[in-house]
Amino acid sequence: MQKYLAQVEVIVPNHLEKTRSLVRGFLSGSGPKLQQYLLERRHKTTNWATDWWLHDMYLSVPLALPINSNPGIVLEGKQFNNQQDAAIFLGRFITELLNYQELLDRSELDIDKVKSKDGKSMQSLCMAQHYQMFRIYRRPGINIDEQIIFDRATSGDHIIIAHHNQFYSVPVRASDRGRITESELIQQILKIMEIKASPTTPPVGILTTAKRPIWAKAREELMKNERNRHNIELLERCMCIVCIDDDVLPGTFNNPYRKNDRWIGDRDLANVLHHVLHGGGSRHFAANRWFDQTVQLILGKDGLWGACYEHSAGEAPAILNAIEDITEKVDSMPPMEENLVPSHLPAPEKLEWILTESSLNDIREAMSNFDSLVEDLDLCVMNFMDYSKEFVKSCKISPDVYIQLALQLTYFRLHGRLVATYESAGIRRFTHGRVDVIRAASPEALAWAKAMCQGDPESQSTNQLNNIQDEGSKRVQFTIYSPDRIKELFDLAVQRQTKEMNDNITGRGIDNHLMGLRYAAKEAGEPIPDIFTDEAYRIINHFALSTSQVTTKNTNAFIGYGPVVPDGYGCCYNMQKNKFIFIISAFHSDGQTNSLRFAQTLEQALRDMATMLKNSINQR
Repeated sequence: MQKYLAQVEVIVPNHLEKTRSLVRGFLSGSGPKLQQYLLERRHKTTNWATDWWLHDMYLSVPLALPINSNPGIVLEGKQFNNQQDAAIFLGRFITELLNYQELLDRSELDIDKVKSKDGKSMQSLCMAQHYQMFRIYRRPGINIDEQIIFDRATSGDHIIIAHHNQFYSVPVRASDRGRITESELIQQILKIMEIKASPTTPPVGILTTAKRPIWAKAREELMKNERNRHNIELLERCMCIVCIDDDVLPGTFNNPYRKNDRWIGDRDLANVLHHVLHGGGSRHFAANRWFDQTVQLILGKDGLWGACYEHSAGEAPAILNAIEDITEKVDSMPPMEENLVPSHLPAPEKLEWILTESSLNDIREAMSNFDSLVEDLDLCVMNFMDYSKEFVKSCKISPDVYIQLALQLTYFRLHGRLVATYESAGIRRFTHGRVDVIRAASPEALAWAKAMCQGDPESQSTNQLNNIQDEGSKRVQFTIYSPDRIKELFDLAVQRQTKEMNDNITGRGIDNHLMGLRYAAKEAGEPIPDIFTDEAYRIINHFALSTSQVTTKNTNAFIGYGPVVPDGYGCCYNMQKNKFIFIISAFHSDGQTNSLRFAQTLEQALRDMATMLKNSINQR
């Protein structure tokens, strides 16, 4: 409750007195009883929080999956001389993916480990996300989505290839002969690649971009037909979906922040992220997807290579590590010297749909709505190359803590206040643990941000921070904070954020706990305590800054996602040896948020922080 009050103090201070009163009432009233309920639940379940968390975080959210939930992964671009080279790459990748899947089937995955709390021994992490990655599916529901975990005995023996908005089922194992050969797989892929686009192909995949209740109703209409039921079952039970895109996104999806922005050809970093994140809407590749499936691999005509994944199934490391490792293995293979031996396999099964007028209307509506969402997305990718995490470490500061404080300073400079900030805290130290929330908005961060912004001409909050007088046309500005005091405030903010980070990853965060107390009241048939219906609780859970650190093995790879609220920012950051990559998103329709402005302000914040630290070192 003390940590909760600290959040209210910094984000909605005008609610603090009322919230204190509600907290006192909660602690002397239903709070202890609900806490006891959680303690009893802990003894009855493998993990008391995960099922509730999954419902709260994902399955009960009615928003469309792309942009709002599913992240996009951009991997290093490929260079192919011809279509066969591309098919060979995909065939080899799927072959290695099958090897990985069989490793999972044998439960032989190496266990990830991290330093334990004492910093001396190593602690094992839960690997459940890795093991269910290729057998899990998110099915839409009118009231709540359903997460289906298939038995490997009845699923995962085929892949779906999407090309020109058409889906093809490619068996990769057969009961009478085991796996098909790599050569056979390559030829099946080539057969699909050679099929020309048809203007009569119904873009059924676009339905998976709709809001979840709308897609659930549209799915019910499709399921009335036996052929459609067969198609949907194949899409749900496949190991993964491979999306082959026959063109590139136009320049309308380019990055507004062109500094240090490199990809291949004429495309920039934001353009390829738009491509993997949402496919560019119905006019491009959004219907060449099936967003409910956990893993969608995406190969573009110009060598774009990436993925889009359904987030309720797992966090980035489980999916990203597998894709990066397999890609690296395939890239290291020598060219295929021998000609492909002709295959006698039947052609891949084309999924033909029987569509009623109602289904056609559902498709048209989904196209229109998703195109509006795509056009609203404001994306910016920034490579910051002035310094990297090694400089931050040399100052004896956690790079993650440092970046989180930089984001607080950036938001404060832009908007004159701090907001509820979400950073994913992996809690895989616990069986079936997913994430809790590292909250970077703290009283200490606010005090430091105010000090850093004194006299700042571009800051929204200059008038709040400085005593400014007008003497005719002359402006006199009084400095409040000395450099030493600013550094002291920074050190306090670092200490607070470091504790917040460590508390969360070791299971002492407040968000899962508060969620648990709220769900305990529902399950026990108790009235929902006032603390959870109060306006302050809603505001501190309105994450206008949604962030996460995802570091890739490949220096040219990165992940991005959309904001989680209409007036918010998404910010994923990737710490490489020689740079930081920031992937910033907002919505144009908000009017107050702007990804380019955020990137430019963040760049200046990072420079100012380095200057502050260097000056402090020089003064010693």
